[in-house]
Amino acid sequence: MPREIPYFVTGNVVEILSQEVAIVKVTNGNLYHLKPNTPGIDYYRLLIGDVVQCEVTSVLTRVLSARVIKKNTDAGECDGSTLGS
Repeated sequence: MPREIPYFVTGNVVEILSQEVAIVKVTNGNLYHLKPNTPGIDYYRLLIGDVVQCEVTSVLTRVLSARVIKKNTDAGECDGSTLGS
């Protein structure tokens, strides 16, 4: 879309709602939604605590694409204390 300037943000998957939406929280507190059709990720392999880089837009805050940077190896619950590390 015109006037949209894409940029990248990095955050943690903090919640997975049913099979439709995973929520990524970035260091400034913004939340971004990943869906099964988000390019660049295998949505059904996401775990809470995974570190994800999202390409988002500046006009309409939406995720254009995403990629997992670091998988959560213990598969436990994430309390958000590791954001930005």
